[in-house]
Order: sequence, then structure tokens, then C-alpha cells
Amino acid sequence: MKKIAHKIQKSSEISSSPLLSGNSLYSTLLIILFVTLLGSLNSSAQQCSFNLTTSSNIESVNSQGRTYFVQLQNNSNDKVEINLTVSNSNTGKNPDATDTKNNVSLNAVVLNEAGQEITGIIELQPNEILKLQVKVSVPSATPIEHWNSMLLYASSDKCVDSSSSLILYTFIPNPAEN
Repeated sequence: MKKIAHKIQKSSEISSSPLLSGNSLYSTLLIILFVTLLGSLNSSAQQCSFNLTTSSNIESVNSQGRTYFVQLQNNSNDKVEINLTVSNSNTGKNPDATDTKNNVSLNAVVLNEAGQEITGIIELQPNEILKLQVKVSVPSATPIEHWNSMLLYASSDKCVDSSSSLILYTFIPNPAEN
């Protein structure tokens, strides 16, 4: 009986040894693979980052329109292709806390630093900063003393989890009061 108990104890010691256990080795390899995959996905997400900034996003417009100066920065170590869109948003609240339901629609184009319209995809090198302009103009017969909120949106097919946006608020004053 003593011999049988000793054999069972020895056999359980051998099977519980991490070096000799197939299940333990398999589990360890699976954990290493999981951690490696998780780390590479996390670093990949960090490598794809860009943002839009401006020093002022609330202005009034005059007869020549209004130009907002914006920067688009690639914060990653990889080249990124970015698509910019600008559209009337008119959702949420205006800077004076009024509701946007009475906001007006304005025209807007995105220009490069030299004042040329940007169409299509913008390619930014790693850590590059691109200076942009958003030129807003008022269509004829637009009511005065109303707000507009314009959405500038940057997205990338490569960076599906990363995008950046700015709301540009424009007030249309009464020209007789200027």
C-alpha cells in the first residue's frame, strides 16, 4: 500500500511540473501569443493619430466672408492620407447658448496656406503640420443676426478608429451696425 501511495505521489509531482505538462506549455504559449497580439494592435492604434486645431472658432462674418485658420497635424510616425470635409452642422448650441434650430446655412471651402482650394486626399508625412484655411461666405438673401455652425471633419481610411473635427461658429451681424 505504501508503494502504491508513493507511486501516485511521484506521478502527480511529475504531471504537475510546468516543464513536463503539455497543457501548461500550451497555456503559456497561448498567453504569450495573446500579449504579443494585444501589444501590436495597441501600438498600431497609437501610430495612427492626427488632429485639427484652431486658435479661434467663433467669429462674425463681413461682406468679404470670414477665414478661419486651422492646423492639421499628423501625430504618428507613419504617413497618413486624410480626407477633409466641411459642411453645415447646425446641431447643439451656439456660443451664446441659443438653440441651433434657427441657424442659417453658409458656403465654405477648405484652402491650403496659399489660398488654393483643397480637393481630394491630403497626404501628411510623419509629425507634419499642415496650415489650412476655411473660407466661409454668406449666400445672398441670408437672414442677418443669425448663427451658423460649420463642421470641419478629418478622417482616414487607414485610421478607421481615428478622426478629428472642429465646429466653426459664424455670426451674421447686421451690416448697418458695422
